[in-house]
Amino acid sequence: MSNLSILQLPLDILVNIMTNLSFADLRNVMLTCKALRDLILANNSIWRLISRDCRERLILHNSSDNSQTLTLSWYNRCRISHNWCRGIYRSKVVIYHQINYMPWLKFHESQVLFLSVGSNLQCYPNDKKGLPNCKTTLWKLQVPTVKRFDVRTDDISRFVVKNNIIVCGNRDGCVAVYRMENPRRKPYLLHHLIDCHENGQVEVSAVEIVNSTHKPCIVTACDSIATLRFWSITPDINGTNGVTNSRSVCTNEINLGDNIGVRCVALNSTESKLSIGPNGNSKPLLLDINTSKLVLTFESTKNIKQAVRDVRWHNENIITFVTHSGMLQMLDTRTGNLVYEAIDPFQSTLYCVKSDGVNSILVGSSEYSRCVLFDARNPAHHVQMYFTQKKSSPIYSLDFDSTKLIAAADRSIAVLNFNINPYTVETRDYSHAFEFVNR
Repeated sequence: MSNLSILQLPLDILVNIMTNLSFADLRNVMLTCKALRDLILANNSIWRLISRDCRERLILHNSSDNSQTLTLSWYNRCRISHNWCRGIYRSKVVIYHQINYMPWLKFHESQVLFLSVGSNLQCYPNDKKGLPNCKTTLWKLQVPTVKRFDVRTDDISRFVVKNNIIVCGNRDGCVAVYRMENPRRKPYLLHHLIDCHENGQVEVSAVEIVNSTHKPCIVTACDSIATLRFWSITPDINGTNGVTNSRSVCTNEINLGDNIGVRCVALNSTESKLSIGPNGNSKPLLLDINTSKLVLTFESTKNIKQAVRDVRWHNENIITFVTHSGMLQMLDTRTGNLVYEAIDPFQSTLYCVKSDGVNSILVGSSEYSRCVLFDARNPAHHVQMYFTQKKSSPIYSLDFDSTKLIAAADRSIAVLNFNINPYTVETRDYSHAFEFVNR
């Protein structure tokens, strides 16, 4: 009997033994011999079962709008997610500028970084490690602007990228529509939509694209008026030299009532429902695109702290959103009920939100350049906090995939890389729950 070895056991029995061990025990087994180490690292079923059976273990996935998934083994997914939850990462400020902006960003398909800085839209490539290389730009363009004789700037407020269309909403009350053949190549202007609301006297605070694969329809909204407008863009293309002329027609206008204004909008993946984040309301509205009728309506509140700051689709039926009062909530559109509710650890205003479509939700706070990670299965408290930069700025926009977090503050962009050796950096663990004391 003394000559028998555990390695002589059938593979399915070995795998069954490993799945009953803790993460620390597995690490110790991996240190015993190369054969067991290779077995544990190479066998995805071990780590898949561990992540499925342990509800306390949060595995971060690439978000649903990232079509290119990273080729990571389940061991590496568990390892990197462990770093997310424990606050083990390497941070770097990759862009810095002297002027205060409210930048918006998108890490498009985990391949290129789109970033708005003032009235400029910029695109950055990845380096060999898959991190944004912001020392060089793939392309840069300035959106067309209209001079307004008031206090407004001509900055891009928000932009959206879908298929081969980029739409930039501008604070001068206009919208620039671009078509791109390749994200790494400079797009060309498809149409400049002038004076979207109130003859251009108000800014465009939210934009969305409907039917981007054919003739695009652009949705525009403003945070000071309760009106949605749908614009049909008809390009006139002359040969291969791009667009020589294009026309825009307002095909539909929907009044939401109560003078609430709209801060954000988001379309679901089937392009059938539009979630609307209003001012002065505790929950988002829901519009049926096909019938142009509100499916979910809520009584407006008079408390401006209830403004919905950002709204995204968690999956086809659930909307996740953040409010001025620091609440993170998830709404089931089938019943109209809240299915998740959490609050920022510092009770600060939340500016932006993004989920991976499974369990992970990240929000950007209004202070200390702070992002917070939540688990949709556990509303009791947050999973981890990340102070992305050494400044008191809000996080105006963020994006992430399974290995990295990109956060935009007023004067800088920071990248947090979690795909690292945990023994090479200092752990920054802020996962403990905070106790609120009213004085």
